[in-house]
Amino acid sequence: MKKLILSIFLIIYSFYGFCQSSQNKIDSLKTIYTTSKISKEKAEALNNLVDQYFDKNKDSAEVYILKTLKFTEGKKGLEQIHIHSLLKYAQLFIVKGDYDTSTSYYKKSWEKLKNKYDYFLYNKYYGDLGVLNFYKGDFKAALSNFDKALQLAKKEKNEEDQLRYLNNKALAMSYLGEAEASLDVHEEAIKLAEKLNDSTALGKSFNNIGLIYEDMKEYEKALEFYLQSLKIKQNSTSKIDIANSLYNVAGMYKEIGEKNNDTLYYAKAEKHYRLAEEKAKEVNYGKVILFSKAGMAQLATVRNQPQKAIEIYKSVLDEAEKANDSQTLRVTYLNLGVNYSKLNNLVNAENYFLKALPLIIKAENPSDIASIYKNLAALYSKKHDYEKAYNYLNKQYEVEQEHSKNSLKDKISEFEIKYETEKKEKEILSQRANIAEKELHLNQKNTQIIGLVILACVVAVLGYLLYNQQKLKNQQLKKESELKEALIKIESQNKLQEQRLTISRDLHDNIGAQLTFIISSIDNLQYGFKMTNEKLTNKLSSISAFTKETIYELRDTIWAMNKSEISFEDLQVRISNFVDKANSVSKDTTFEFDLDPQITKETVFTSIQGMNIYRIIQEAVNNALKYSEAKNIQVTFQKLENKFQIRVTDDGKGFDLKTVELGNGLNNIKKRATEIGATLNIASQLGEGTTIQLEV
Repeated sequence: MKKLILSIFLIIYSFYGFCQSSQNKIDSLKTIYTTSKISKEKAEALNNLVDQYFDKNKDSAEVYILKTLKFTEGKKGLEQIHIHSLLKYAQLFIVKGDYDTSTSYYKKSWEKLKNKYDYFLYNKYYGDLGVLNFYKGDFKAALSNFDKALQLAKKEKNEEDQLRYLNNKALAMSYLGEAEASLDVHEEAIKLAEKLNDSTALGKSFNNIGLIYEDMKEYEKALEFYLQSLKIKQNSTSKIDIANSLYNVAGMYKEIGEKNNDTLYYAKAEKHYRLAEEKAKEVNYGKVILFSKAGMAQLATVRNQPQKAIEIYKSVLDEAEKANDSQTLRVTYLNLGVNYSKLNNLVNAENYFLKALPLIIKAENPSDIASIYKNLAALYSKKHDYEKAYNYLNKQYEVEQEHSKNSLKDKISEFEIKYETEKKEKEILSQRANIAEKELHLNQKNTQIIGLVILACVVAVLGYLLYNQQKLKNQQLKKESELKEALIKIESQNKLQEQRLTISRDLHDNIGAQLTFIISSIDNLQYGFKMTNEKLTNKLSSISAFTKETIYELRDTIWAMNKSEISFEDLQVRISNFVDKANSVSKDTTFEFDLDPQITKETVFTSIQGMNIYRIIQEAVNNALKYSEAKNIQVTFQKLENKFQIRVTDDGKGFDLKTVELGNGLNNIKKRATEIGATLNIASQLGEGTTIQLEV
């Protein structure tokens, strides 16, 4: 089965960290509960009984959870124990596979918990809720909750909890296709595990690194890390952890057998699947049992026994649908499609592939997305629907290209080398300490020690000189490279400026001259027809005015094209001229142009920024004049840290943003703002005017 199923058990570490006690401990707690007259002692005894039974007998654990909830309900001083029992109950339903009920209990817990900060309860809530998200296939939510638990643990300086959630966070990141980034988190977790001498957490980290290798299809390396993890976990008392590792090892034997067409590996895979299922049955852990069955189905698939695989998958499917387990469903749907396709039952194959598709897309795991696209492409090719086959093949290629693992291979190799080097360095340091101690006992001469110190200093100086020389050489090469790039960039900019100047001259000499000739001709015609036809004269006046306006627009464009950058002073003059012109045209409207004194004249914009800012102001003012019936229009420039804020405000009749149909004017403003990467905000209310605000 794919990584999506192979490794989900690793997070369960957060559930089974409770210590085991003898039967005497359980009997002692029961005695306290039945004989104590103090409510808090009775409640704590019940709570501890839940912990004692949780990993050994789920039914007994549930009985004592319900007793604790009933005993602590509404009692002052027992709120913490009551909330803890709610969280344990939610956790128990995760183990049972009833995710909906688990979700409801987490919601109840949070309602009681959210206004009463308690590190232990908050940490448990976020950590266990992350596990629920993980089982439901919502890896983004899982990552978010694991990170919240981790930050709380760092704030409280609780290193044991930090270690747990570092591992969980790294695992969630790898499921989201962030495997390279997850290695940094794994490195932090391994260092902390070694510091705390926590072999269980170290085994978990090995397991998670195995997952990354598996995602890269480096199955031999993945198996190596899984076996290291299994060896560590076999020394623990948790049968669930052992079952998880057995399952992961089985999966890698299957993948290697499929890769090399080696029946010996298939036999090893089958053996480990059965061992994993047996261990899971010992603690009645349904998830592992379900996944082990699915593993056997996959084994039947690679052994070219599609009918047998379908029978097993359908038994898995029934249980997954009852539990609404989207994670198991998407993998089971996918593999049912694969096996029906092998039998050339294309109708059923297509049905199951299309059921798997939305679930796989939602999970956002790149390797699974590429797999479903690949299978759909093959299916539609068999059905001779080549257009769909081609589309899915393209999608598969895009996903695989985007999530290429080449850089990850380099990083994980570096990670391994670094980790092994650090271990060797620690061993060397330990050996040196022993030698130094022996030397002290042998009372070596001071002259020898001084000689060693001098030698070390000489080596250090020589090393420093060599390092410094190499550093200077690298800096020189870097500067030469930067200089070459700068020269190429300047040359390109010069060519571009020459082209822009040529275009602007052509616009001025050709189109500008032609428009001027049109205005002159219209004026002559207007004079000739003035006495004979008043309507024609008015029409000619309108055409003449439009042509003049076109020339002004053309001049603005040429002005922007002639410059690689526009100073704020140039922009201010253009805007002032436009506002003055608008003021002279509209007798009923008063214009104001306010400028923040913090803005210096030396401030510059690119020609594209300057022209678009000018056009946005021009469009906003024109809209206010045409439609708002405003008495006052204000244009304001303001400096805000590293941004410029431009506002055009009117006191007109305004409009309802929800109901009004945006015209070309507002749409043009939005497009121009997007073009220069500016933030645009349009605020308007009926009867209260309009404000258009731009931040650049």
